[in-house]
Amino acid sequence: MLLTLFVESNQVKEGQTILLVDDNESVIETVRKMANQNGIRLLLAEDGQEGFDLAKAELPDLIIIRKDVPILDALSVSVLLKQSHETENIPVMLICKAASSSERERLHDAGCSGFIEEPFTGNDLLQRLEDWLP
Repeated sequence: MLLTLFVESNQVKEGQTILLVDDNESVIETVRKMANQNGIRLLLAEDGQEGFDLAKAELPDLIIIRKDVPILDALSVSVLLKQSHETENIPVMLICKAASSSERERLHDAGCSGFIEEPFTGNDLLQRLEDWLP
């Protein structure tokens, strides 16, 4: 599924692309609204394999992926992306519940640049995007 949204923005660079890999409708709707309000191009994938394939094809500026997404989990997707010269520099952020320090270390070792804990709002995500987007 490919959804592209463009709207003017003063807070992030207009037209930057985010790939969201998630099958949770409430999270998809939160991210969709935030993207629509801030000029962000949003790509959607419902599972890790689809997300990996879309990341290789579209080369987004940022990937946000649910930790336990179906088919390929987020850590596997991150490791595969970091092994490819084309995608190794794309930041990968995880959506997860509270992460312990050992889990954070494991996420970092897999190539994840950070995470956002649930629940979150569009404003929470927007504040994090200012740090995550190049």
